[in-house]
Amino acid sequence: MNNQNVYAVYAEFLVQCRKVMGPFDIEKLASDEAYKADFFNRVMLSEDDQLFKMADLVNRALSEESQIIH
Repeated sequence: MNNQNVYAVYAEFLVQCRKVMGPFDIEKLASDEAYKADFFNRVMLSEDDQLFKMADLVNRALSEESQIIH
């Protein structure tokens, strides 16, 4: 997936998360591994299939990106 597609999915994912889960700290999501893990666990428990699929894509993209950076 190219970067533009990843960002489009990520943006849509964040919009959907806000609808399903309410407000969250986007800065903390980007920098705090424990917060990110908890956030994605809550997404997985949301029982929203579309959100679940987007979370998987976003989580994989973020993991790949952090491996490239480190």
